[in-house]
Amino acid sequence: MTGKMRLYIGLLVLGLVLLGGGLWFLFKPVPVIDIPEGEPVIVMDILFSMRGEASQLAIYEDGAVIYHKEDNLRMSTPENPPTSTWGKGLPQEEELTSLIDFFESSQFDQLDEYYQYPGVGDKGGVISDMNCTISIDYGDLHKAVRAFGYLTPDRDMTYPDMPYPLNEIYRRLRIIIEGKTEEGYHESI
Repeated sequence: MTGKMRLYIGLLVLGLVLLGGGLWFLFKPVPVIDIPEGEPVIVMDILFSMRGEASQLAIYEDGAVIYHKEDNLRMSTPENPPTSTWGKGLPQEEELTSLIDFFESSQFDQLDEYYQYPGVGDKGGVISDMNCTISIDYGDLHKAVRAFGYLTPDRDMTYPDMPYPLNEIYRRLRIIIEGKTEEGYHESI
C-alpha cells in the first residue's frame, strides 16, 4: 500500500508542477516581436567594443522600426549580467518620408564608404571605440557608410565631428530610437 501511496503522491506533485508551469506561461507569456517580412530599407549598426555594447536599428518600407541592443557583453558581473533588449515602433509616415528625402537630398550616396576619426586633440591621438555603419537600400539609393572612432560630447546622441550628412542622419536615427521605439522584450543572455 505504501508503494501505491508514494506513486499517487508523486503523480499529484508532478501534476501540480505541470499545472503551475502552464499557468505561469499563461499569465506571463514571452512577448513576441513581429519582424516584418523582407529586408529593411534603413539599417544602423553600432558597436562599442570596450563598453561591450552592440545595437541595430532597422526601418522597414512599411515604416516598422525594430531596435535590438545588447549590453554588458564585455565585463559582465552577477549584478550586471549581459542583457538583450528588443524594441519596436512605428514612426509617422511623414517622418519616414522626411528621413528618406534627407538621404536623397544630402548626397549620402556621394560619401566614401569608410571614415575614421583623425584623433587630433590636446592629448594626441584620442579616439573612441565607436563603430557605426549606416546603410540604405531604397529606390535608386543603395549605399552603406561606416564611421569609426568618433567622439561624442553628449552620451551618444550626436557625433559632431562625423562628416556631413552622416552626423545628421545618425542624430535623426537616434531620435527615432529614443522617441519612437518601445521596449518589447528584455532578457539576460
